[in-house]
Parts: sequence; structure tokens; C-alpha cells
Amino acid sequence: MLKNYLLENYGYSEPIFLNELSVEGLSENAVRQSVKRLTASGFLERYDHGIYYIPKRGGLLGKSYLDPSIVIMRKYIQNKSEKYGYVTGLLFANQLGLTTQMPAIIEVVTNRESTNGRMIAIGNQRVRVKKSSIPVSRENAEILQLLDSISQAEKYTELSMKETIDVLVAYIRKKRFSKEQLNEVSQTLTGSTAKKLIEWGMIYEFAS
Repeated sequence: MLKNYLLENYGYSEPIFLNELSVEGLSENAVRQSVKRLTASGFLERYDHGIYYIPKRGGLLGKSYLDPSIVIMRKYIQNKSEKYGYVTGLLFANQLGLTTQMPAIIEVVTNRESTNGRMIAIGNQRVRVKKSSIPVSRENAEILQLLDSISQAEKYTELSMKETIDVLVAYIRKKRFSKEQLNEVSQTLTGSTAKKLIEWGMIYEFAS
């Protein structure tokens, strides 16, 4: 029963979090015992404490291995139906093109954390997770991510200030952020970030 459920709802090489696994008709203990049996039989692989996946067989390595970035994504950022976090800090600065550096530690803001910041390890990847000041959703994740990047711009950029502003303005235009979206997250704005939005001319780039 559990085997078919996992194949239908997760498929291959997708993280399965034991503490989130709930199957109608099976008690929590029955689920745990079934996971244990499926792992012993080789159907499931244990990635880390409480994290499993269904490996694909074959290929150069004999079987597939779980990518830690997928584990981080599913646990703290989004699944197939909802969004509850976003990456920030140096990694997002790199994605924007403000820096060529890649972080040793990935920073994530997520609804699935209750502290103001703590370090965890996912496989061999270190991750700093912290709670968001307002609930993250599919509608506001990208603009919250943008505001974080504006607040941290001088810390991470390798570009001149003009080039940095140009990159951020181009991103606002690309995403077509609106004044309404900005207003909906205005309570998260610090005084320094609000000042940058005005002084750097970005406030005028939000569509009416």
C-alpha cells in the first residue's frame, strides 16, 4: 500500500520527509514500520535522518542519488502545490548577477522556521534558515526576495553602485512588480531599504 502511494505521490529522486508522511488508513507507527521495511528491501534509500527517496536503478553510478538542493527546496522553499520560502543572501546576489561568488552557506527565509536564524546541515550542505517577518506565499515570495537583495546590495555586490542599481532596476522591470505588491509587503520594509528605493530611483519602476 505505502509503496504504491509513494510512487504515485513522490516518484523517483524526490525527498520524502518522514515527519510529513501521512497515509489514509495507516497509523503513524505503521507508516514508520513500512518505511523501515521498504528501506531494508532497497526500494527506499535513506538520505539523512528522517529523509528518504526512491532511487532510479541503472546508469553509471548504478542508482540515482538525491541532490541536496532539491531537499532544501522541498523542505524550506516550495513543493508542487505551495510556496513557503525563498533563498536570499549571497546565492540570490549571484543569481541576479551582482557577484560571481558562490556561497558555502545557503541562506533561506521560510515559514517553516520559528527562529531568527539557525544553522543546519542538509547532507553536506550548510544552510542558514530563518523565519519571515510575514508569511511567504507564491504571490509575495519574489518581491520579498527583491527587498532583501536591495537591503543587502552593498554587502554582496562586486559591481559599481550604478551597475548594481541597473541590475536591480532591470529585475524589477523583468518581473513587472506593481505598487500594489509593494504595498502589500510594506510592513517588512526597514527605514534603510525604503530610503534606497527612493534614492536609487527604484520606487518609480513599480507599475501602477
